[in-house]
Amino acid sequence: MYIDKKEVLRYLRYRGREADAATGALIDECTRLCLNAAKPLFIYTYFDIFSSGEGIEVDGTGLMLTGKSIARHLDGCGRIALMAATVGIAVDNLIRRAEQEDMAKAVILDTCASVCIEDLCDTVSRKVADEQRENGCVTTLRFSPGYGDLPLGLQSGILSVLGANKRIGLTLTASDIMIPRKSVTAIIGIKPAGGADGICSDKQAGNDKCTACDAAECEFRER
Repeated sequence: MYIDKKEVLRYLRYRGREADAATGALIDECTRLCLNAAKPLFIYTYFDIFSSGEGIEVDGTGLMLTGKSIARHLDGCGRIALMAATVGIAVDNLIRRAEQEDMAKAVILDTCASVCIEDLCDTVSRKVADEQRENGCVTTLRFSPGYGDLPLGLQSGILSVLGANKRIGLTLTASDIMIPRKSVTAIIGIKPAGGADGICSDKQAGNDKCTACDAAECEFRER
């Protein structure tokens, strides 16, 4: 796994500015601590999908993907990959300890962990794309419950279908918060090849992740 310092600074809203020496050193320390604590685990499985009157049904699972956002994202797709990934509970514990001692360090650790899980998810997305390229297909960007109008409550069904508790120790609280917290569930669409380099050519699956998100008020998307 890799934690990109530029991404950490972006999350911390430095907006292209360099961090001062003390902050830079703290980021380097937090990066090292986070990578040492991380225990990356992931799972993914392929499913056929088809449209019904209620939404998009994931064949053989009982899962129903509802909302306009996911319908646009999976337009033209006949299959999906359901995925779950985590960097492990030790990272949560590391952040929790820092919150009792040094809040600035805790904030940077949390940010490093967010970048870390995103890097792991990017790795999973590339694996799926590579496998599907061999089948003559291309993949969309990943799309997670809570994006647009796709219900956050769908996470429970995804974790159940994947057997994520037993396989990678990923659970969910009553309020749909994943434990470990630095974890992700996502949907990756699969369709016949038509774009370049294994990535769909339509707008919703372009190189800019922001195109897959319907957030109306987001400074990252605006920029």
